[in-house]
Amino acid sequence: MKLGAQLFSLRKFIQTPEDIRTTFGKVKAIGFENVQFSGGGPIDAHELKAISEETGLPIVCTHSSPDRILNDTEALIAEHKLFGCPVIGYGCMPKEFRKGERDVMEFFEELKAPVQKILDSGLRFAYHNHAFEFELKTPEGETIYDYMLRTCTDWQFIMDTYWVEFAGHSAVDYIAKIGPDRLTNIHYKDMANTPEREICACGTGVLDFEAITRACLANGGVENVLIEQDNAVNFDDPFGQMATGFAHLRPIIH
Repeated sequence: MKLGAQLFSLRKFIQTPEDIRTTFGKVKAIGFENVQFSGGGPIDAHELKAISEETGLPIVCTHSSPDRILNDTEALIAEHKLFGCPVIGYGCMPKEFRKGERDVMEFFEELKAPVQKILDSGLRFAYHNHAFEFELKTPEGETIYDYMLRTCTDWQFIMDTYWVEFAGHSAVDYIAKIGPDRLTNIHYKDMANTPEREICACGTGVLDFEAITRACLANGGVENVLIEQDNAVNFDDPFGQMATGFAHLRPIIH
């Protein structure tokens, strides 16, 4: 498995092409082996490809905007193929679809056509979870996340360890439940031992990343562990926060 950085953690520093190049260089210097490009500002796909190749940091997945996935699918596919990214990721179900079963079903229906275009192109589509997918239930009492796993058989999943545990479930159990064909990228995100259970640098919280990593290895399909620390940008040294997580996980990820 490769150890990469989810660049949403450093989103304030990837808003211009110049900053994107600088951030790629800093992430490479920490030791990261690849990246997920999410939360960045506008950049030509040719320039992003050049930055990726110059720094030796492949882009293994993205979180692309829902609007582009729905309404600019062909161009999005072409861009991913240009900079060599195999996975178009969907970062979060929009709030308007989280009101009830009918709205959630509308979300799945809306995605059918663009997902099929993505798959037909040879790329993969992957959904990234938060906690609400475990709180929303079908009339039969099934969580929306379990419903996705059962019915969206052509999707991949970028499982977020923090949000699974925040929702009261076991990341280890869900790694096995998703299975090897649909879990190639996973987010490692730690949880502070405080009443607020806020996000913290990997290795400074309560998640057992050694057990989670054993589950990833047993799964057999996980290719990339991506450190995601949503709140790193709020610290005086956000790159240092990411480096802390890298230093903790480097001996574990192999």
